[in-house]
Amino acid sequence: FELLSSVGNSTMATMTLIGYKGGGKKAQQINQDRSFCISPYQISSSLTDKGDAQHRLLMGVFDGHAVFGEKVSQYSLTELPKLLASKLSSSSSSSPQSQDPKQALHDVFIELDRTAPAHVSGGCTASVIYKHDNRHVYVANAGDSRSFLVVFRAKRQSVQIIYVSREDKPSLPEERARVERMGGRVHIPPTIQGGTSRVVYVDPLSKAVSGLAMSRSIGDWEAGKVGVIPDPIVDVIDIEEVVKNQISQVDDEDDDVHIFAISATDGLMDYTSMELIARYIAASLYVKGGPHLISALEQLIFIAAQGWEKNKGGM
Repeated sequence: FELLSSVGNSTMATMTLIGYKGGGKKAQQINQDRSFCISPYQISSSLTDKGDAQHRLLMGVFDGHAVFGEKVSQYSLTELPKLLASKLSSSSSSSPQSQDPKQALHDVFIELDRTAPAHVSGGCTASVIYKHDNRHVYVANAGDSRSFLVVFRAKRQSVQIIYVSREDKPSLPEERARVERMGGRVHIPPTIQGGTSRVVYVDPLSKAVSGLAMSRSIGDWEAGKVGVIPDPIVDVIDIEEVVKNQISQVDDEDDDVHIFAISATDGLMDYTSMELIARYIAASLYVKGGPHLISALEQLIFIAAQGWEKNKGGM
């Protein structure tokens, strides 16, 4: 497959494969996906923060859509780490209670949406994981990309998905209600036809009626007029409690508990299962003789690409 790009090491990595949707030469296709994984994540230049930064991690994916979706996903990629650092740094330097990470993540999504280069037509999903310290992990999601946390037990060689972010689909009752309350319409295809629910709106560039396959996103200002919002759902996971629960479930206290995180766009999720992804990544991170992490990512993308090719004649 062409234009497979990756960056990372044996403990964290990102990878993307350009999609091909038909309607032109592959060389003319634009990869609208963006991703990052930042560790250590420093929020200020102070000497104290350099030490604290070792415990922080910021990672996420942004799946662009519409004509200029890559501009919005690229903007989100570059600006989110800076915006979040600014909010966390200012709150910690004054009153620790003035803005916690959960509120900071919410506000960053709103600001990204307000300032994104979406003037003509474009938007992106955003699924972000922020490890604040050795105990708290925050997951902020807007759109149909997914983030999930996985526990791997070394002796048992078992994986367990302990958290999955929600897909923000227009068919969800509360999402549909908001869209319709704001004058929008949700198209839900007949079950026999397959497909996904969409928010119907008029694309400002083509002037054609279009459908957005999510109820929350960054950008998409025209769809925003009929109920698509940037507000993320932000969940907080207590890692200490997860470990305690895992240890209490197994008699063997020497069976190490490993926890890792994954963020992925629908390009991967539509044709691979979370369980398969978790097993591939766990083997690369913790199993002696397992594949390198980048090799595991390459294998997963290959599986997804084959699925897209078989079912849709392209990615």
